[in-house]
Amino acid sequence: MKYLRFLIPVIICLALILFAKIYYDTYTVEVRHYRVAHSRLAEALGGAKVVFLSDLHAKRFGPRERMIVGILQEEKPDIILLGGDYISFRASYDPVMAFFHELPRAYAVMGNSDYYNENGSCILCHKPNSRELKSDPNILFLRNTSTLLHTAGGQVNLIGLDDPVNKKGNIAEAARGTDSSLPSVLLAHSPDVFEEAAARGIDFVLAGHNHGGQVFLARYLKGHMLVDPAFEYLDGFFQKGRTLMYVGRGIGTSFFPFRLGVRPGVAFFQFVHETGDATHPSQTVSSINGERRTASFSTANLLDLMGLSNGLLGSGRKKHLIGPSGKLFDFESDAELQFLNWECRKWFERSRNHATSGEYSLEVTLPAGEYPGIKFLEIKKDWSAYRHFKMDVFNPEAEPLTLHIRIDDRKSRWDYGERFDRDFRIKNGMSEISIPLESLKANITPRSLDLKNIERLMLFIPGNDRKRTFHIDNIRLE
Repeated sequence: MKYLRFLIPVIICLALILFAKIYYDTYTVEVRHYRVAHSRLAEALGGAKVVFLSDLHAKRFGPRERMIVGILQEEKPDIILLGGDYISFRASYDPVMAFFHELPRAYAVMGNSDYYNENGSCILCHKPNSRELKSDPNILFLRNTSTLLHTAGGQVNLIGLDDPVNKKGNIAEAARGTDSSLPSVLLAHSPDVFEEAAARGIDFVLAGHNHGGQVFLARYLKGHMLVDPAFEYLDGFFQKGRTLMYVGRGIGTSFFPFRLGVRPGVAFFQFVHETGDATHPSQTVSSINGERRTASFSTANLLDLMGLSNGLLGSGRKKHLIGPSGKLFDFESDAELQFLNWECRKWFERSRNHATSGEYSLEVTLPAGEYPGIKFLEIKKDWSAYRHFKMDVFNPEAEPLTLHIRIDDRKSRWDYGERFDRDFRIKNGMSEISIPLESLKANITPRSLDLKNIERLMLFIPGNDRKRTFHIDNIRLE
């Protein structure tokens, strides 16, 4: 016991030191300047300063995000390139929009987090609650397309790859129509495209996604426990043939809310003419200099590291509450649509047609695909006081519509065997779907879903072979 009196203070001191180190590494940004020997790019870019950053994962427009904006304002880069994953899981989109608003002209690609965020996706490229594409004068998103960068020295093909993590990227499509005589820069979220880019003779690749491993232990696990092929390229320069790739460390965090031994990074590049045959990245990158900048202390950042921000600060989104009647959604307010998730090209909007409760229904248009659908993000958790789940569906076509309903409880956790799935055949015209809650059985495990802990509701068309439009309304419990 007497040793315990001395051991406990030591443990507390070590824990405080470790926490201080974690805070410092998470909110200190390394600003690095690289001089890259590459004659083709040097001639075309004419000494232009290029900056690359990625993986913002912004939960709020806080000190770290303001510091990044300040760095860009001080450095005044000629070309700003953004590598995706701007949005943090279950966070509001507002901080990202605020960040974009502070930037001058920039070129961007989408990351996996931007498509599959819990708050919905595609908000970056579509007007809220609308199928209409929006145009932002500051940010040009390149989704498997290219554009010409014009500088004092000449022109460069900037090829923007859609998210490779979710198999949306297509280099051949993105590079279609580009002038092969011009040097090329490929902007991609993930470095797993490096092999193909090198095979195509692309000069320079910029990628992120891996956060440099985010913690120093990732470097020891690489090639062993971590099997993601993209993880082979954690951060820094890589070269294959004439193709050079830089993988940035990113700014924010994912999975766990901290960094340790791997600080965020912003990279600036200036291209110079080669003085010899550069066959290795260490020879190609002729000089490096950098500095560290630490964001001002923030209580919100401290709570993030402690995993308390969602509970104390909120997620940036209002909770959807159920009324005493058991009504879940009737789409009478635009505000309800923030609780629905859709993927790009999977759109919905309120409509005055075919409403069964109030004046509005939800018009849903789903493209061809394996599982196109929508997900309801915030729903009442406790269904135990009700007997039926019901909703109204209008099918405008003569051909029947097969609508699949999926319901998860807390135990399901995306496990097929632990959730409820059922197909409903919707004939032409208006139909009511009614599911007795006592029948909510898991697919494989012989158990009933926990009606006090319902987590997820999803609607989709399995194996959809063409675009289908339908209306839903009055989603309710009775």
